[in-house]
Amino acid sequence: MTESPQSQQGRAGSKFSGAVTRFLMLLPAMIVAALCLRGWGLLAGVPDGGFPDAPTARVVAMASGFDLLVFTKYLPVLFVLSWPWLLIRRTPLRVLALGVFWSLLLALQIALEQFYLVARVPLGAELFGYSWQEIRTTVSAGARLDALTLAGWLVPLVVLWLGIATQASRAERSRWPSPRLAGAALMLSLLGLWWLPSRPANGAFSTEAAYDLALNKAAYFVEENAGYLATHSQQRTPGYPDARYPFLRRERTPDVLGEHFAHSPEGPPNLVFILVEGLGRSFSGPRASLGSFTPFLDELAGRSLYWENFLATQGRTFGVLPSVFGSLPPGERGFNALGEAMPQHDDLLAVLKRNGYGLRFYSGSDVGFDNQRLYLQRQGVDTIVGVGDFGPQYPRSPGEASWGYADNELVSRTLAGESAAPRGPFVAVMQTISMHTPYSFPGQAAYHERFERRLDEIGIADADKPRYRRHENIYTSVMYTDDALRRFFDEFSRQPAYANTIFVITGDHRLPEIPIASRVERYHVPMIIASPLLKRPERIRSVSSHLDIAPSLLAYLSNGYGVATPRMVTWTGTGLDMEPSFRNVHDIALKQSKTILSDFVSGPWLLSRGELFALGDGMAIEPASDSAVAAQLGQRFARYRAANDRFARDRLLAPVDVATNWSGYRVGDRGVTAAPRTADPFGVHEVLAPETARSGPIDVEVLLANGGTTVSEEFVPLLVLSDEAGRELGEYYGSAIRLMPGARQQMRIPVAAGGLAPGRYYLAAIASHPVTGRRVGASRYRIPLQIRG
Repeated sequence: MTESPQSQQGRAGSKFSGAVTRFLMLLPAMIVAALCLRGWGLLAGVPDGGFPDAPTARVVAMASGFDLLVFTKYLPVLFVLSWPWLLIRRTPLRVLALGVFWSLLLALQIALEQFYLVARVPLGAELFGYSWQEIRTTVSAGARLDALTLAGWLVPLVVLWLGIATQASRAERSRWPSPRLAGAALMLSLLGLWWLPSRPANGAFSTEAAYDLALNKAAYFVEENAGYLATHSQQRTPGYPDARYPFLRRERTPDVLGEHFAHSPEGPPNLVFILVEGLGRSFSGPRASLGSFTPFLDELAGRSLYWENFLATQGRTFGVLPSVFGSLPPGERGFNALGEAMPQHDDLLAVLKRNGYGLRFYSGSDVGFDNQRLYLQRQGVDTIVGVGDFGPQYPRSPGEASWGYADNELVSRTLAGESAAPRGPFVAVMQTISMHTPYSFPGQAAYHERFERRLDEIGIADADKPRYRRHENIYTSVMYTDDALRRFFDEFSRQPAYANTIFVITGDHRLPEIPIASRVERYHVPMIIASPLLKRPERIRSVSSHLDIAPSLLAYLSNGYGVATPRMVTWTGTGLDMEPSFRNVHDIALKQSKTILSDFVSGPWLLSRGELFALGDGMAIEPASDSAVAAQLGQRFARYRAANDRFARDRLLAPVDVATNWSGYRVGDRGVTAAPRTADPFGVHEVLAPETARSGPIDVEVLLANGGTTVSEEFVPLLVLSDEAGRELGEYYGSAIRLMPGARQQMRIPVAAGGLAPGRYYLAAIASHPVTGRRVGASRYRIPLQIRG
């Protein structure tokens, strides 16, 4: 007998009702397991000492709130994915299948939490930018198998299985009043919650570290990858520039370096590049916000050209070679990710190769990572030394998590290679690795006492030392690399080539494991150009980036030594700015990771994830509300991304015949090619305070400026003195002022610092309303002040 449609409908309804009942009865096990997992992530992820300017309780509360929203929002998806297992008739088999499936989902979340705890950035669409081997190498290098980690992995899974086992028999006996209604309500929740955001607003926290911790890592992973696939599956043609070669332009970079160097009678100088893994300005150089742990680099900076406000153009290592040597666009996932499809172009290495330079590259790690070896081979590098090219006389760093050879061994290998290298002009590149997870190196125990002495030398108060000690392995790694670089310079200075060599030292990006305070800090790195040929040292506070290095060095070599260079170039930088005071004349696109191009610096502004910030000396940023400027920067950034997208799609940089069109330096062809200016905000432009002072009255010079086109409103310059914990110690005022368009005025404001204990303090300079005290113009924050005993 054929079953009637009514009977079939009834059976289907019964199956649906049973599935809904089982799902809702077993769901608490998944909820409690997910809560345990998130609790572990928060416990392990909150930095010791909490976040600056972000109460830990608020971060945890917001993270929990968004977790609850995300879990509820994705319940219908979980139900649909669980549907095949919920329909299994035999209870033991059904429980086993569902438990395994939910365990896999939990394991994915555990992996995402673990990736964040190691890399200190959430994993998103980087899945498309790195191979599985590269991701595994990154995570294993920083993973530590301690009791807290094991608990974070195992407790959620144990809770899940105990909950499922406990609820399984109850689910069979339970009879909901209306499971169909419950199922319908579950599905309808998708419509009600799907449009709500799954992450905090961009400005929810003042620190990047707090924002990243509050993210639900699973939702971020799913939505970033879904967005990436949706965006890159389209054939996006509207809005592209008409030119097939959007970055091709006439070479106009002026020689701004020549006047700073004595002419060498030996001919074109050699170039030595030192790319320091993870080196950030927050812990290196004058006025470092955390204090400097690089005494040698500080000493070297004092006798060199030193850029205080310098930017890497990537938040990870993948883009450093194309940026520094090629001033190249990043494309979709970084230039190196193009692999064999890297287009024809002339970078600094290739140009100098054709001018008779020998090219050598040294690294203590796997040069194949991020396709670096292929990039170097394409530029004609003669010698590439990686982890497999050291020999038995160099001890490799112990442990499976090691990336290869520590920086002291790298220095030894580099010095040996350079001693045996052929005569003639050369470019040598040394890329360090020790300032990377797992932050361990041979002889690390001997650095612990030195670390404690360094805390005293830079004036860290006793109350703040525990916060530094929690990152002791990182700071000792920084000091170790600094010592290795001291040895490199000491020994290289005895080689004949030293007198005719220019050294370029910069960080590839700022390491993320010490909490990052702002959107731009991950890119803020030191930049040093040192040489025996240098006429005098200078500290430069104007902004430049990795993209400006190659154009300026080639302009210098072409103008001073007749080095032939291409007449048409694909530089995305316009050359180093030598202005001593703070300013920015560049447009700089910043790629946070291989798949995220979300930040854009232009003039005195930062556009980050669509949010506008005013940019100040020390790369301090503060939220700004100028819709006209935001729109202007948005359009400029959109044009850049359109050009970059076209390059990523067509993989064309320059016609083949450009490679044959070279010439010497022509003064008439060169001129400043800076980006169009945007209006500067009125308010505090610069703060000149002593880096160190004794307890007592301190005179602070505040430079006030109005770069706009109208008269500023009246404002009062206010100085706020605070300790390391952010506790306000005093306020000091200047006179109320209005500024005409383009006007600048310097004002001296005395700060009563008498009675302060030795230690590190901070000044904030705020353009405040004369009545309400609220901020009305550009201000500067976290200006370090060291009080000596």
